Amino acid sequence: MCPQNGNPPLKEHKGEDFLHTLTKHQVQRLALYKQGLYHTPTASTPEEALTIFQNLGCVQLDTLNVVTRSQHLIFWSRMQEFQTDWFHQFYEQHHMFEHYLHALSVLPMQEHPYMQPFLRHFQETRVERTPLHDQLLQAIEQHGTLTGQQAARVLELPQTQKDTWQLSPVRRALDQLWRSGEIGALRDTKFHKVYCRLQDQVPSNLLNQTQTTADTIHRYVHKAVSAMGAATESDIADYFRFKRQTVRPHLTDFQQVQVAGDSEPYYMLPEDAELLPQLEDEPTHSTFLSPFDNLIWHRPRLEKIFDTHFRLESYVPEAKRQFGYFALPILIRGSIVGTIDLKADRKKKTININKLVIFDPQKQNHPNYQPEIETILHRLTQFLGF
Repeated sequence: MCPQNGNPPLKEHKGEDFLHTLTKHQVQRLALYKQGLYHTPTASTPEEALTIFQNLGCVQLDTLNVVTRSQHLIFWSRMQEFQTDWFHQFYEQHHMFEHYLHALSVLPMQEHPYMQPFLRHFQETRVERTPLHDQLLQAIEQHGTLTGQQAARVLELPQTQKDTWQLSPVRRALDQLWRSGEIGALRDTKFHKVYCRLQDQVPSNLLNQTQTTADTIHRYVHKAVSAMGAATESDIADYFRFKRQTVRPHLTDFQQVQVAGDSEPYYMLPEDAELLPQLEDEPTHSTFLSPFDNLIWHRPRLEKIFDTHFRLESYVPEAKRQFGYFALPILIRGSIVGTIDLKADRKKKTININKLVIFDPQKQNHPNYQPEIETILHRLTQFLGF
């Protein structure tokens, strides 16, 4: 059996009958294993990072850089060693591209043909073509790569100051060209978006492929189920942000199971039943999770499977925050035990702990998590180079 997401391989197991009822505990452990968060990781190379990336299906991007960028944390949480330079190299080496699928995300480059239906739909329904679009296409064809500011200078357009959440007319037109599949988008070392000719980003063998909408939906429903282990219709739809009625016709491909205490049916790959007897040993991995981690980004599933209520509070008024500005859920040996709100001080090369929240601290025989939290913090400081 092939390793999943950097996990060590499990022994082959052939059950006589497929399990039709799972416990919530089994669903939880299967999710951890499929997400690469069950065993203490040994992955430490760019190739292993790409395997993790492919098995996750996509990684959500976020510009917040309070500790490190969220997308870096997703790899760090699943690897013994990860270097942020690798992420930039994956752009340059044509291993990944950006798309609005699960929010703004990066996907493995081989998925680009499957985005064609979405690119065409965006172009047909969201873009009103103007002379500016054609001028920008010509500028990129001539110069190869351009940022929004560079494009404005090339076209001798006035530079207008915009708030951080607003796009200038040039940036808006460039984003429309990118989301229509007419140009590509890369990132520089400071994570600024750089627009380029599509043929300079996507290999020619992929550019010449076409996929139907049905092909794409079918593929990503399977990817979602594979990445989660056992999931409800709502879970599957959320993973790549489809509507429930869109994924529903494709669920007949999977084994339907019931989870004790939950009336909603779950779906899983039949071969994943073979994993369950091998996941009876306690999980060994402990780490912090990005608020945008694939394991926890669908909050209803997080509450249902891990009995954990969590939300990102960066945009919540400070007085109303329960967890902190950029709190990271703490995963310890299979359980999410609390959150830790951190901020990196890069000048002093230290990490400040703004707030630590341990769930159910009054619970009888509550474990002492401090030694493991300190170990994770030490690993994180090493990763940050502090």
